[in-house]
Amino acid sequence: MSDGLTALLFVVTLLGYGAVTGLFAASLSLSRTVLPGWPSRTLLGAFGMHTLVAASAILGLGAADAGARVWDHAFVTLAWGLMAVVIALGFWRPKTRVLGAFLAPVALGLCLAAVLAPRSAQVVAFLPDGPGPAWLPIHLSANIGSMALFALAFGAGLAYLLQDARLKKKRIAGGGGVRLPPLEVLGGLVHSGFGAGLACLSLVIVSGAFLAVADDVDGDQFRPKVIATLALWLFYALGWQARHLLGWRGRKAAWIAILGFLGFLALVGLLFV
Repeated sequence: MSDGLTALLFVVTLLGYGAVTGLFAASLSLSRTVLPGWPSRTLLGAFGMHTLVAASAILGLGAADAGARVWDHAFVTLAWGLMAVVIALGFWRPKTRVLGAFLAPVALGLCLAAVLAPRSAQVVAFLPDGPGPAWLPIHLSANIGSMALFALAFGAGLAYLLQDARLKKKRIAGGGGVRLPPLEVLGGLVHSGFGAGLACLSLVIVSGAFLAVADDVDGDQFRPKVIATLALWLFYALGWQARHLLGWRGRKAAWIAILGFLGFLALVGLLFV
């Protein structure tokens, strides 16, 4: 696929995610659905374009180069993983498709970050130089998985707080309005995304340690990333324990998921400063 066509598809992807954000936001804020059915269709179309953009990163390359080439577009790959989880969840549980309202802006922001951040910086932020091929697929998959799952918990947490506020004000969308999933479903998504994301982040730490040892990485180069990753892991681990030991569910769990993901984004951003 030519660079010009890839750039065009990328622009269409950005416009698609922007349109999805606007349509879902308008539908949530109004008492009726704006252009019924179009938010979900637009999301599928944007994800299709996004898939072509991500696939173009590895077309024509051998397996040995594929992983490094994909991670050369780190933010695009992370955004794709996030939306893949959203799309899959939407097919499994159609009522959860409204989570696209909360996660499409995240995907849009990551894609825009891919434009602003140099590709070389994106690689350095997530990988040591010349990573060993044995651990590379595991490390990349765990990075994408943790990002997508924490983002899912973030979106479900936002939806939980909004639905809880609606219930307290007795403002449930009726007629053609957008209905959010029940609190029990949203709470379960927060819990599942939280736990699975923590497991993936643990795998990121372990596989990253093996990569660093295998390549004899300079400690000064990766110390900030190690500290940031461990701090994020500790926050989520404490939140997980608070849920099970202190009974922090519902709104408290939603806030932990939201703050944790915002911290995730902040720490990723710090890697480029």
